[in-house]
Amino acid sequence: MPTKQSSTLAKGLRLLQALVADSGRSTLSEIASAQGIPLPTAHRLALTLEGEGYIERQAKGCYLPGRELSRIMPLIPQPEDRIAVRLRRPIKQLAARHGVLMHFGVLDDGMVTYLVKENGGEQELFTKERMQLEAYCSGIGKILLAALSEDELDAYLANGPFVALTRRTLTRPEAIRSELATVRKEGVAFDRFEIRDDIFCMALPVVDPAGQTIGGLSASFMGQVPDTALLATMRRSMTALVAEAVRREFAREPD
Repeated sequence: MPTKQSSTLAKGLRLLQALVADSGRSTLSEIASAQGIPLPTAHRLALTLEGEGYIERQAKGCYLPGRELSRIMPLIPQPEDRIAVRLRRPIKQLAARHGVLMHFGVLDDGMVTYLVKENGGEQELFTKERMQLEAYCSGIGKILLAALSEDELDAYLANGPFVALTRRTLTRPEAIRSELATVRKEGVAFDRFEIRDDIFCMALPVVDPAGQTIGGLSASFMGQVPDTALLATMRRSMTALVAEAVRREFAREPD
């Protein structure tokens, strides 16, 4: 039989959520009434939450989020970190099946931060998890830049210069903008030997149910441009992999 949930804990969490959302505008009795929690129970729960530092008394009967909440908030995984965990195993399997190197990354202050790296081939690459790389010349970076608003993209492109890492690197802001327009239209990005002369990369967006791009998934091929059939196969597999990971994450299903 499944273990029965604690009704007291559930009420306490519901009260904490309501107090944080209210930000001191209402009294405890008003919040308790709205949540359907008896006032004596709400008082006991609030006393415990206050004692543990999760809420702080602002005025008589009113509370604000406490210091303990501020301390633990940075420790809570962000959506992209949770998706990274969901993606790791299927990325590893797909990379091994096709002998390629794969990454999942996010945009952080105009740079790509790699959260997952899985190498299914024999050749190693200089990238590491949590390292950052320029966005304008990478597959994942182009996917993420293409998802920016026009104002955000204008600000990014105004923050040059953009250095040529190879003779194929796009460095002119207007050329980068045109490339990103194509990425936005086609839903796929390519690094055509723009970071290194021996790396070709294809990247796809990782999009949440609200349609927001929260990251990018890439496959890197060493030495030459892969044939059209392999690229099509990888794109289908990556698309299915992402869709399943996002579905499970936002449905909170266990892997």
